Amino acid sequence: MNLPKLVRADFGSDLAILEEYSFKEKLAGFFSLVRPIFLLLTPLNAASAALLSIRGLPSWEGCAAGFATGLFAAAGVNIFNRYADAERDKVLWPSRPIPGGRVKRNQALVLAILAYAAALALNWVFFNPLSFFILLAAMILGSLYSSFLRDRVGYLSLPPIEGLIFLCGWACLAPDTVFTSLLPWYLYFMGVVWQSAHILAHYVLNIRHAEGRPPISTPLFFSRPSPQTASKMTLGFTILLLGMGLWLTRLTPLSYLYLVPVAVAGIYTLLQCRAFWKSASDERQMHRAWSSLSLFRLIISAAIILTVIFQCPILDLRF
Repeated sequence: MNLPKLVRADFGSDLAILEEYSFKEKLAGFFSLVRPIFLLLTPLNAASAALLSIRGLPSWEGCAAGFATGLFAAAGVNIFNRYADAERDKVLWPSRPIPGGRVKRNQALVLAILAYAAALALNWVFFNPLSFFILLAAMILGSLYSSFLRDRVGYLSLPPIEGLIFLCGWACLAPDTVFTSLLPWYLYFMGVVWQSAHILAHYVLNIRHAEGRPPISTPLFFSRPSPQTASKMTLGFTILLLGMGLWLTRLTPLSYLYLVPVAVAGIYTLLQCRAFWKSASDERQMHRAWSSLSLFRLIISAAIILTVIFQCPILDLRF
């Protein structure tokens, strides 16, 4: 499997630009707007925190509602990001669905609003006010990031927003312990650290010079460090993420079903990020580091979920 190529396709960066598009080709554009691979990360990340909060599974209705809430929330944020980036993408990613003409910009905005509304409605009906307002804050801040914070503050304004996914997941099933337990905030900061490493690699990719146009270089955090510095920071945050992932077993009981895949995936990711640090100008190596970080986060959340499922009985929670 060529993971970097798969991730580029998920971002809609390899779509062909045509004069006219068939219905199937337009549908592929709409599908690309939601970023299908990354779409799964949000509900899985939230689910890992939710299941860990009760050390078990809720009712199947609760599982389905939570997963659908995460999917709609992630879809809304992803689509709004493409809507906000429409002009920017004409230079950086001209083959993406909106600049490439597969999807109209106003259509993307309508879809984002509908996805937001669906996520909030599900959360309100099935869960509780605290999780609802955390989700609402994440959506507002995520949209603000795409439309303002990223270009004015920098890419590193995103990680504190990303961490809210884990707090929301925890609050869905254990709202009373959000502010009395260390674990939900530990998961929050793991999310912050992962997104910091991930966005640092993405920052390097977006230092582009388009022919006949001014350079586009979004700040990292009120500054624009070199690719070499950013790649070194990527490695540093990855080391921290692996350490936090392993230390999690000291804070809550997690079996080898968690420890083994996290350790293996973490070491692989470290090697990719080290290679990126050694060759920050190599775009292929940047994609490998970025893709491996995406996979690492997925494995951490999936390993938590599997461990809880195999260790704990199913709970019948009434919402």
